[in-house]
Amino acid sequence: MIDYSPLYSELEKIGLDQWASELPQQLAARLSPESHGDLSKWFGAVEALPEIIPSAINLNSDTITIGRPDDCDITTKQDIEKQLRQLQPWRKGPFEFFGIHIDTEWRSDWKWNRLANKIQPLTNRKILDVGCGSGYHCWRMAGAGAELVIGIDPSLLFLAQYQSVRRYAGN
Repeated sequence: MIDYSPLYSELEKIGLDQWASELPQQLAARLSPESHGDLSKWFGAVEALPEIIPSAINLNSDTITIGRPDDCDITTKQDIEKQLRQLQPWRKGPFEFFGIHIDTEWRSDWKWNRLANKIQPLTNRKILDVGCGSGYHCWRMAGAGAELVIGIDPSLLFLAQYQSVRRYAGN
């Protein structure tokens, strides 16, 4: 299961104590296996992703890139692809894991490229991304120097996709 304790600590640090105290019960209810028939499958796919430390992480290019193709052997790459395919459809992206391109329905990089130079600098900002999907824009904002990015989305599939990126990219 997902460890949200770092989030709760961050919320308390920035004065959102009430949200931090209410959120654990809300998340427990939302993330119960009964909340969606595919939840166990999706989180199982994230848990089954092989343990690899990527040699590089790039949050500042059109494609969010985790690792390099030579970070793992072909069998491991096939296993990664198999698990990531269980999280389809991927809406927001693009992403690449160890040379495996994730084809997404939306080109979120196009939106990012249109707005990135029209918003105030994100360095040291605290951001809430409502409707973040798989977190593509959250990762881009983190790459742009945001101090804290919190993404929320009602889709549990998108949460599993975000967790697959977080598995390798960290916090």
